[in-house]
Amino acid sequence: MRKWKVLIADDEMMIREGIRYSVNWEKYEMEVVGEAEDGEEVVHLAIKNQIDLLLIDLNMPIMDGITAMKQLKEQLPQCKMLVISGYDTFHYAQDAIRLQVVDYILKPVNPEKLGQILMALKKKFRTEVNQEIYLKQAEKQLVKNYQQLKERFFQDWKADKLTHDEVKDQLQFLRLPKVLPLQYLVLRWHTYHQNQTLITDNERQIFLFAIDNIVEEILGSSSIVLFREDSELLNVCIWERVTNEQITDLVTEIKKHLKITLYAHIEDVLFTELTDLYNVYDLCKLKVDKQARISPIVKQAQTYVKQHYQDSSLTLERVADNAHVSTVYISRMMKQELGISYVALLTQLRINKAADLLKTTDMTIREIAEIVGYETQHYFSTTFKKTIGISPNQFRK
Repeated sequence: MRKWKVLIADDEMMIREGIRYSVNWEKYEMEVVGEAEDGEEVVHLAIKNQIDLLLIDLNMPIMDGITAMKQLKEQLPQCKMLVISGYDTFHYAQDAIRLQVVDYILKPVNPEKLGQILMALKKKFRTEVNQEIYLKQAEKQLVKNYQQLKERFFQDWKADKLTHDEVKDQLQFLRLPKVLPLQYLVLRWHTYHQNQTLITDNERQIFLFAIDNIVEEILGSSSIVLFREDSELLNVCIWERVTNEQITDLVTEIKKHLKITLYAHIEDVLFTELTDLYNVYDLCKLKVDKQARISPIVKQAQTYVKQHYQDSSLTLERVADNAHVSTVYISRMMKQELGISYVALLTQLRINKAADLLKTTDMTIREIAEIVGYETQHYFSTTFKKTIGISPNQFRK
């Protein structure tokens, strides 16, 4: 168990030794690490040994006790100070109170009185250690859960679930500006990924992390807060104004690196009340949803492909005929609105179903190929490996 370090300071050696040897320091979980006979030596030894408790006389040569305590208060603010002095004047008592000394004992020292003070200090030290441990644990927990706490707060804030004071308190707690952001940005994309049919949870997290990184790099991480609403929508609160050129660069970079169609809308925050964030959120979401909305023709084509992807004879011509448009038009519209081609969508549906069957059934590769719409096992296996990166047999194993 840790022992609290004690320094005894008095210009008379007999008094120093009298205090040192009249106390059972072990009883109070303390140890005397040094003695000082003048004020300068007090400061030097106290800092050198990083003491916890100073027993000091006020009448010290070179540097008086009050001056020495003032210096230690600045450099060792956690150090407790107990005055043992022959001075009994209001002036010294006032100075001692200002320095927050734990007690003020007049000479000659009463051993019983000193023991009572040391026992109280022992309990105080223990309490402070327990509080420090608790605060460190709480801080670790806060750091660990900071992102979740932040996300939960912003979800509640934009949903108009918090009062003005609750918003202000939580912004302060999260160390964020205690004012409304200057701008609000919403980004939306579709979950389809070009050339990536199956996507694991880990890959999805990497994908979302990549979007966050690009946003922070272009807009500046120190003045924004990101929080997701779902796997296809990202909210960005912005406290330092960004330009339209930055938003354009942001959309371009995400499309370039992640091969997705991205929609973005940014609005200035013109409201004045902290609780009004939901107004600008609603506006941004409405605008970005309008941009990302799938037209009835594309939705019809998408539904038709989902219903018939297991048919090996399914073609783009059939999809176009069902929608009563040309193949060129439906192909262009699907790519534009879904961010993925007809062939990639069809492959995605087929390979996802095949992967599910490989994991959950004992069906042969040939049987699975036929069920998901491939005429030959060879073509299915080639497509599966090209898409997933390994053969169906390896995937099953």
